[in-house]
Amino acid sequence: MRFFTDRHGFPGYESDEPRHTALGVWFQMELRNSPYQCLDLLAILDDVAAGRADEREWDGEAFLVTVTRPGVTVRNTILPDQHGRYELTEVRRLAEEYWEYLSDQPRPRLAFDLADWERTWSRTHPCRGRLFPAV
Repeated sequence: MRFFTDRHGFPGYESDEPRHTALGVWFQMELRNSPYQCLDLLAILDDVAAGRADEREWDGEAFLVTVTRPGVTVRNTILPDQHGRYELTEVRRLAEEYWEYLSDQPRPRLAFDLADWERTWSRTHPCRGRLFPAV
């Protein structure tokens, strides 16, 4: 899967694998251009992968996502045929790639977004030092 910004300034994705449709549309619609939303997703994935939570849910505008160690279920609540099940490691890798995509965009607010996220949740982000050591 590859992430890009379209000619209107919105995030997009491309994948040679049709099974990635639900995942790509979820990232495109729910994470959008928001580092803060991506920080939420990265923390959810890391919490489950590290055993700090058995299950976490993302209940967004159009998607219901369940994250467990065995896998991540993505379901579009508006278009029921758009759904998928993915390995946790695959979704985590793609979420990290999405963070990299966002980091490459012209926005100097990443450090602010991270500090704001940590202040809001009263915890250090679990990816601090690994994904964003210089932020």
